[in-house]
Amino acid sequence: MVLPEHIDAVVFDMGGVFIVPDPAVVSEILRRGGLECEIPPELAADAHYAGVRGITELLASQTVAENDLDIWAHYDREAFGCVGIVGTDLDRAIEVRAAARRDGSGLHKVWRYPLEANIAAFHRISSVRPVAIVSNNDGTAVDQCRNLGICQLEPDGPLPHVPAIVDSTTIGIAKPDPAIFDPALEALGTARDCTLYVGDTVHADVLGAGRAGLPVVQLDPLDLHVDHDHWRLPDLDALARHLGA
Repeated sequence: MVLPEHIDAVVFDMGGVFIVPDPAVVSEILRRGGLECEIPPELAADAHYAGVRGITELLASQTVAENDLDIWAHYDREAFGCVGIVGTDLDRAIEVRAAARRDGSGLHKVWRYPLEANIAAFHRISSVRPVAIVSNNDGTAVDQCRNLGICQLEPDGPLPHVPAIVDSTTIGIAKPDPAIFDPALEALGTARDCTLYVGDTVHADVLGAGRAGLPVVQLDPLDLHVDHDHWRLPDLDALARHLGA
């Protein structure tokens, strides 16, 4: 845990923090592959966090890019299993989802399901600390932040202002490469050791931010990383309360 008085600013990931895969879009991808498997909306977040755990041990000790498509079979096995897809349907679902990633079909629509409670808590946090965004994303992070009601780059407007929304595709650097955090730190003007990073993965967020010299907290609402000793919280409401927001 990092004491509130030692946190001058907070930088946030997007996937697993503000958004998770849209269950309707993933269900449609599976249907196009011949599977009648529905992802219940109420399990969308749980499925994501189960998937994150599925790739934790694979990548926690390796420097592997998060956009390496081969790692996502581990995510899919746990995520689909979490919603009750089993047996041969599970194997087929993993194949179908991998094929969709390779050809890009529907990819731009997948990571769009908002975690409204976390977004609301982020707004509270933004009232007590400077905030920014650093995300492994598809080049549309700025638009996503605006369209989903998260934040905006413009200083005037209805949403919290952030000085930087760093998108890995736009700058050509992806977590866990520590260089991806530099633009946000420069824009915030805060010291590394007093700038908290909030993410949901060990392999990209905990390791990446740690290598960049930032303290980090992992969102782990299902308590699936109890075997790790870094700081974990269930959601952004818990962080907002920690910061007095």
